Amino acid sequence: MLGVRFDGRLSASPVVNSEPGTVPFAVSFDFHGHLVIAESGTNALATFALAADGTVSLIDQVPTGASATCWVASAGPFLFASNAGSASESGYVSSSGGQLSLLGAATTDPGTVDASAAAGGRFLYVQTGGNGIVDEFAVGAGASLTEIGAVTVPGAAGGEGIVAF
Repeated sequence: MLGVRFDGRLSASPVVNSEPGTVPFAVSFDFHGHLVIAESGTNALATFALAADGTVSLIDQVPTGASATCWVASAGPFLFASNAGSASESGYVSSSGGQLSLLGAATTDPGTVDASAAAGGRFLYVQTGGNGIVDEFAVGAGASLTEIGAVTVPGAAGGEGIVAF
């Protein structure tokens, strides 16, 4: 982990936190400020306490029940893990203490590679690299996802990375 100085520059001495076998892939923060990591090696989502010195302490780790878990997106109080090998999104909620609860999953188009939330967490957009499609979902109670549409992006098959506002 690199610290960010007041002037925007990164610290010269990064802090390294080792997690053997987990294959940390993507990071986010939950509604309560805990560090959240999508762990590809264990196909799980994990929460961590982040100390001022840059070290992290595991709070909880909960499997997605899917394969190739690589990305995580926050949507209001919920977290969504993208599972590239299962064409799905796993929905979670994190308690104020950082404990995770898996709430369910939704099917996406093939090759779920990234996701981003917009409108205060009411909508989730999932980039699926298999066919270059962005799946659109309304986020409901209990992290339920209701498909509201899908858009094919020309030339986006195999692409990665999405941002929503």
